[in-house]
Amino acid sequence: MSVPAQNLQKTMIVILGVITAFAPLSIDLYLPALPQISAALGISSMLAQQSLSLFFIGLATGQMIYGPLADRYGRRGPLAGGILLYLAATMVCALAPNIETLLSGRLLQGFGAAAGPVIARAIVRDLFAGRRAAQVMSFVILVMTAAPLVAPMMGGWITTWLGWRANFWVLGVFGFICLLLVIFNIPETHPQRARPTHSLRQLFSGYRPVLKDPASLPLLGAGGMAFAALFAYVAGSPFVYTEVFGVSEKAFGYFFGLNVIGLILGNLLNSQLVMHYGARRLIQIGVGILTGGSAIMLVLVLSGVNHQWVLTPFLFITLGTIGVIAGNTVSRLLEGHPQSAGAASALFGLAQFGLGAMSALTIGLLPFEPLLSMTIVMFGSGALAVFSISRLKR
Repeated sequence: MSVPAQNLQKTMIVILGVITAFAPLSIDLYLPALPQISAALGISSMLAQQSLSLFFIGLATGQMIYGPLADRYGRRGPLAGGILLYLAATMVCALAPNIETLLSGRLLQGFGAAAGPVIARAIVRDLFAGRRAAQVMSFVILVMTAAPLVAPMMGGWITTWLGWRANFWVLGVFGFICLLLVIFNIPETHPQRARPTHSLRQLFSGYRPVLKDPASLPLLGAGGMAFAALFAYVAGSPFVYTEVFGVSEKAFGYFFGLNVIGLILGNLLNSQLVMHYGARRLIQIGVGILTGGSAIMLVLVLSGVNHQWVLTPFLFITLGTIGVIAGNTVSRLLEGHPQSAGAASALFGLAQFGLGAMSALTIGLLPFEPLLSMTIVMFGSGALAVFSISRLKR
């Protein structure tokens, strides 16, 4: 008895969402283990945190490689290769005898993890178009955003019970499962006839038409700055909740996850509204709410209001717009470049994690208390997203 095509389509969408979860899982699962890593390897906390920065570097640069490879050689091969690299690097991290080995492993792990999100987005563009593509992209991002909901809590439990290395063994099991899902459930969606025939020296030529498109930079800017606001929350919230709101380290994961629910609800809402209102209008609404919500938080904090339950509703709503902005900006970007979907997806990934990494770095450099620093960066990100999308012509 054959499985209905609609069910196969739903299964593939879920699998693509799981594949894109490489990055958030690899970031959030081991965050609670950083103090233990620092103590176990006899290093400073700042040096331990560099493992996060190197992962971001690998993740951002890796997407620039996988995008053109996926356009030239198809989706399945580069995706499976990236997962295999991720698996090998994860084993290096799990067995690392010193910080140098761990840092090298994290860099390679980020490079391997980059294959998941960039190729998953390209596969969505291969199979869907228009508003339906934006709707499917929302579902993919929805599955991806479920990872930060549970990862910090899981990481805390795993670290407490089994030690910091166990987090990497769990990531290795996850990577192996993803490899099996790709091999047995993801067909090749980019046929030979649709692939460019240029040589390896011209591999990156797919970026040229994307960057020449006047719509690309506004979409990349809006989508990237939305993730910059999200990463400001990711980087700042541990200190905000523990030092300002007085939440215990054990309970932090639950409060962190509460606001991630807003992100998930935003994706669910977008998947329904985009079919009626279109991607462009929802992007405009999303960046407006992002900027307005973060502006209200900034005014409250500057006025001396730092109570958790006064600020949480605005934080919840503000983070809820991230999925709306990201899902629609990337679908619009990919829709305009079907022949260079891998390259376009890679550029979005670079904007997403590159600007996100800069946002997280800025949080640590600002000479203010954690709550003020976080709200300043979130508001600045929202304002830049508004500016970016204002440059998008019809």
